[in-house]
Amino acid sequence: MERPQEIAQEPANTGKCYWHPEAETGLSCSPCGKWVCTSCIVQAPVGIRCRECGRPALTPTYDVQLAYYVRAVGVALSITIGGGILWGVLILVLLGVTFLPSLIGLGVGYGSGELISLSVNRKRSVGLAWLAGGSVVGAFLVARLTLSSFLGIPLGLAIMGMGSLFMVVGAILAVQRVRP
Repeated sequence: MERPQEIAQEPANTGKCYWHPEAETGLSCSPCGKWVCTSCIVQAPVGIRCRECGRPALTPTYDVQLAYYVRAVGVALSITIGGGILWGVLILVLLGVTFLPSLIGLGVGYGSGELISLSVNRKRSVGLAWLAGGSVVGAFLVARLTLSSFLGIPLGLAIMGMGSLFMVVGAILAVQRVRP
């Protein structure tokens, strides 16, 4: 009878974890080759990854860089000043028409959200939502100042008091255009 031949085993390929040097492991990240212990691995659809390679990438829509925020601030300030003056003047022009002056707030809100969204290439973030909502509130305050300067403080405050609800709804419309 023949003796079974012994199979030569290769030495186990092991190393020390990149983040926990005291832990010996046989697992390595497939893209970068770093050794990873079982507490550091990230399961990916195509194998084991380390913490760095397994980190999910931001979707481009939600990756808002500083340059986009600078553009959005410029647009928000333009909407606050220009939209506020326009809002106040339209209220003066449409003063006799019931509810129409108040609906201007909805248009300012939608326009604010849409213009900010266009200026940042349709990106979305919480910061952009704050800018959009804040620009509508700022436009409301500028419109209030515009009316107060033309009509006198008491009448201007009374007219804009009715538009406060529409300002809130306009701010919600603006936020919806850019929120994540």
